[in-house]
Amino acid sequence: MNGGFPAKAIRALAAIFACLTLCQSTTALAQNSGMWPGGHKAAIVLTYDDSLRSQLDVAVPQLAEFGFHGTFFLNATFPPADVARWRAAAAAGHELGNHSLVHPCPAAAFAMEPQNQTERYSVQGMLREIGAMNTLLTAIDGELAHTYAVPCSQTIVGGKDYIEALRASGLVRYVRSGVPRDAVIADPGAVDRFRVPSRSFPENATAEDLIALVEEVRRTGGMGVFMFHGVGGDYQSVSAEAHRGLLRYLRAHSAEIWVAPFMEVMDATSKHRADGLLTPN
Repeated sequence: MNGGFPAKAIRALAAIFACLTLCQSTTALAQNSGMWPGGHKAAIVLTYDDSLRSQLDVAVPQLAEFGFHGTFFLNATFPPADVARWRAAAAAGHELGNHSLVHPCPAAAFAMEPQNQTERYSVQGMLREIGAMNTLLTAIDGELAHTYAVPCSQTIVGGKDYIEALRASGLVRYVRSGVPRDAVIADPGAVDRFRVPSRSFPENATAEDLIALVEEVRRTGGMGVFMFHGVGGDYQSVSAEAHRGLLRYLRAHSAEIWVAPFMEVMDATSKHRADGLLTPN
C-alpha cells in the first residue's frame, strides 16, 4: 500500500498519464507537420532585449560561430558608436526588433525617471513611441516592417492595455510577450500573434537548463522563444558558457530544430494558416 492506494492502481494511473502525454505530443506533431521549412520538426527563436553591449561582444560572435541568427529587440538607449555595429548585425542576417524608445516600465519594477513609468503613459503616447523607434530601426537596417517585444512584459499603460490598439495600428507585424508558463507553444497556429509568449532564465542558469526548454519544444513539434538580456555581462545575464552550450546543442540537432529570427518563424506560422492548413484565430 502507498498513501492508502494499492500499488497496482498507482501504476495504472501512471500508465494512463503517460499515455495521455504521448497522445497530446503525437497530436501536436501531426497538426504542426509541414509548418517548418526544410523538414524541420520544431522551431526555436533566440531573442535578446535592451540593445546591450554584451550582446554585440558575446552573443553576436557566438551566433556567428554556430551559424545562427537571432532577434535583437532594441531601445534607443545605446551609444552612437554602436549604430554601425547594430547595422553590421542586421547585414549579417540578425533581425532588429522594436523594444520602444526608452523601455517604459511600471514604477515598482526598478528605479527610473518618473516620465518613463508606464502609469504616466497613454495608449496613444505608447504607440507614438513605438512608431518613432520603427523609424530609427529603419534608418539602421533599411527594413520597413518590424516586430516588437513588450518592455517589462507589461502591456498596461495609464491603466489600459495597449495591445489591441497596437494590433489595429499596423505599426508592427508580431509581438513577443514574456509569459513563461506558456513558453512551449505546442500549437503555433493558434497562438495570438500579438501575445507570443517567451521564457527568460535566471543568471545561474546552466546550458542544461536552457536545453531543457528546447527538449520540451522538440517533443511537441511546436516552437519556443527564448528571452535573453545580458550574455556574459551587463544585467539579467546568462553566462557565456551557458549560451554557448545551448548553441552547440542546437547545432548538433539542426536537422530537426529550425533556429531562425522571430519574424521569420512567425511568418512560417502565418503561411501555414494562409495555406488553409490551420484555422486562423
